[in-house]
Amino acid sequence: MLAETQSSGGQQPLTGIRVLDLSGPMGVYCGKLMADMGADVIKVEPPGGDPMREMGPFIPDGVNSERSLNWLHFNTNKRSITLDIAVTQGAELLSKISRQAGVVLETFPPGYLDSLGLAYSHLSQGNPGLIYASLTPFGQTGPYKNFKATDLTGFAMGGYMYVTGWPDTPPTRLWGSQAYHTTSNRAFIAILLALYHRMATGEGQYIDVSMQEAVAATTEHVNTAYNYTGEPAVRCGFRHGGQFVATWRCKDGFVSITTNTQQAWDDLRDWMARDGMAGDLSSEKFNDRFILRGELSEHIEGLIQAWALTHTRQEITEWGQSRHHPWGPAVRADEILENEQLWERGYFIESEALHPGEKMVYPGSPYKLSRSPWQLRHPAPQVGQHNREIYCGDLGLPVDELDALASQGVI
Repeated sequence: MLAETQSSGGQQPLTGIRVLDLSGPMGVYCGKLMADMGADVIKVEPPGGDPMREMGPFIPDGVNSERSLNWLHFNTNKRSITLDIAVTQGAELLSKISRQAGVVLETFPPGYLDSLGLAYSHLSQGNPGLIYASLTPFGQTGPYKNFKATDLTGFAMGGYMYVTGWPDTPPTRLWGSQAYHTTSNRAFIAILLALYHRMATGEGQYIDVSMQEAVAATTEHVNTAYNYTGEPAVRCGFRHGGQFVATWRCKDGFVSITTNTQQAWDDLRDWMARDGMAGDLSSEKFNDRFILRGELSEHIEGLIQAWALTHTRQEITEWGQSRHHPWGPAVRADEILENEQLWERGYFIESEALHPGEKMVYPGSPYKLSRSPWQLRHPAPQVGQHNREIYCGDLGLPVDELDALASQGVI
C-alpha cells in the first residue's frame, strides 16, 4: 500500500509516491529530481548522518553537517531518518518502511543488500508494486560488476573523457560529477517509465542502471562513427567535434561562434572583412564552409582568433543574434547568478522563510509544468529530522522504543 504524502503547495506529478533514498553521490540527484516533483523522498542516513554532509564547499560561516552546499542543493524537499541497516533490527525496520513505499533507490555494491535480506527479491514479497532501482558503476552483471569506481572512473570508462580536452594533452574530465548526474538522470527516466507501467498493470519491477552505460550513451556520434569508419574520434579543444562550433578568446573573456550554416559563415567573413581582418577568407576557395574540416583549418582559426580579440563578448553575441545565429558568451559562475533571464523566469529563488534569519538562493527546475509546477517545499533536512514522524507516526513505534533504538546505535 502506498503512503500518501503531505504537500503544502498542491498536487505535483509525483505527489503520493513515497521513495526510500538509500543512495550515495551516484544517485542523490535522482532522489532530488523525484522530491522536487512532489514525491515523498525519505533519505535513509546512517546514524550520525550521511557522509555527503561533510563534503564542501560550505556556507562561509563555518564547517558543519548542516552547512554543506552539496547537501543543501541535492537534498531539497527530502525528509531524513537515520538507520543502521547493517544490523538485524535496522534491516527489519527498513523492510517495514518499504511496505509503505512505491520506490527504493540505492547505490550499494551488487549483492550487498541481498546479504542483508533487503534486495528487491525480499522487499517485493511484502510489496508487489515496489519499483526498486539499483545504480552501480557497471551494473549487476558482467565481468566488471564488482569493480569499484568514482565519478572520474565512470567518465573515463564510459568513453567520454578520451574525447574531451585538447589534441596534444591527456584526456580531460569535465567540471562537476557529470558521470554521477548522468546516471541519476537515466535512473530518473527509468523510474518514471516503471511508474507508468505500474499504473497500467499494477506491477512493480527491478531497475538495473550502469554508470558506464549511462555515460556511453552520451558520447553522441563517437562510437557510431568508429563502427563505420574504424577511426577513433580526436580531442578537439575549443572546437566542437564537427568544427562548425568553436569558443574563442575575445576582449573580455570567451565567446562561442557557430558557423554550421552557409549564411553564418558568410556573415562572419563579411564582418571580419569590414574590420579589415578577413585576410584571404573572402576569396572563393573559402566559400565552402566545409573547408573548416580540411587542412586549412589552422589558417582559418588563426584569422578568426585575431579578429575575435578586437571585440567583446556582448558585441559578438548581439551582432550574431541580430542575424539569427546561435552565438553567445561563455559566462562565469557569478554571471549566471546575476543573469536577468534566469531570474525573470524564476529559475533562482531567494527565500528567508526556509532558513530564518538568512536569505538563501536556490536554483530551481530547468522545466516549466503549467498545471503542476516545481516547488521548493522545504530545504534539505537535518540529520534524522523526521525520525519520530516516520518511526512513531507511520510505523507506530512507541517513543520509548525509538529512544532505546537510538541509544543502541540502530537509529
